[in-house]
Amino acid sequence: MDVVRDVLDKSVIDRNGREMGRVDGILLDVEPDQPARLAAIVIGPAALADRLQPSLGRFVRRMEQWCGLDRNRPTQIDFTEIDRLAPKVQVRLAMGETTVDAVEQRLRAWVLRLPGAR
Repeated sequence: MDVVRDVLDKSVIDRNGREMGRVDGILLDVEPDQPARLAAIVIGPAALADRLQPSLGRFVRRMEQWCGLDRNRPTQIDFTEIDRLAPKVQVRLAMGETTVDAVEQRLRAWVLRLPGAR
């Protein structure tokens, strides 16, 4: 399997059919004298920024930390939690069981504090 072609940048949906984002990174388990094994997929802006430029990834991580969003970020979903890879990556988890929607939740909290938001 060509992991980069078949997995990277594909949409990820949770067990309820809700869009979780895209596969921004892949973690491999590498053991001496063994073939590499797909360990997890990674979802989150810091993982995507790391792919583009490592210093950009560090910047995004600092921004997430500054906003209080750094806990368990970027989200890693173990490969054993993946049901299907095509046409989208389907996982056995619900979005609420991950930190994928941490940015959305934080923004929602900030918006609700604005005058006239309720």
